[in-house]
Amino acid sequence: MLNYENRIYLFLLPSLIGMGVFYVVPFFISIYYALIDNAVARNFVGVYNLIDTWNNQAFALAVNNTVIFMGSSIPLNMGLALMFALMLKPMRAAVRRFLIVFFLLPLVIPSGSVVFFWRNLLGINGLINRYAIPLFDMQPVNWLNSDYAMHYIVLIFIWKNIGFNMILFQAGLDFIPKDYYECAAIEGAGPLRQFFSVTLIYLRPTFLLVFILSVVNSFKVFREIYLLTGTHPHSEIYLLQHFLNNQFAHLNYQRMAAASFFTFAFVFLLVALLYRLQQRQSYW
Repeated sequence: MLNYENRIYLFLLPSLIGMGVFYVVPFFISIYYALIDNAVARNFVGVYNLIDTWNNQAFALAVNNTVIFMGSSIPLNMGLALMFALMLKPMRAAVRRFLIVFFLLPLVIPSGSVVFFWRNLLGINGLINRYAIPLFDMQPVNWLNSDYAMHYIVLIFIWKNIGFNMILFQAGLDFIPKDYYECAAIEGAGPLRQFFSVTLIYLRPTFLLVFILSVVNSFKVFREIYLLTGTHPHSEIYLLQHFLNNQFAHLNYQRMAAASFFTFAFVFLLVALLYRLQQRQSYW
């Protein structure tokens, strides 16, 4: 008969099998494709594909735009989510529930509806060009195909993900004992000092979780961007996902696999660094 520990692994087995079949095995297959010349001859070429992809101008543009997008959208999203979580905390339960549902609505709206809304708002014949632009005596602008395109995809990302991050921060705030705030108040700490000395300190694990999920969700926003702008959008919003999608469409699996490897390495190193910093700070 299986003991308690073996039963735990037995329950985990379906998830482990699914993880292996759909994530681990495809990852190693992509590494294999990054090390061969093509899918027919399959000659080993070492790091040639990695070097070729790294020197590719389209890949450099995609990396630059992706870094700009993540570097602006993720901090803004996390900061606004924390601010709203702090604002909701002292409110009445009924008001909190209503606002939480309101902020979570973008998560359950289908991508097609999201694209329809933003296209009718920002498109060349959208509501802004139809009603707002004439007030300033300006010509209509296709906002998603202009130099301002990056601002709007950052806005779309924040609009869609701020509710989920707000819930995570609320959960983290609920786990901070009220005694810590009372002790800080007795010692003369005001609201601002309590925020920096108590709230931020004990929200470190939540910050790490929210950051990791925000990084993952920043890659998922490609679905809406692709439906809004197509395979070749404005150069300001040509992201890594566009590059990968276009390489797949042209059957250039070697360059696609190399780009995937760089993406994985970047995200892995970033998350590992933050996790290490969070562990070190927990001992201070």
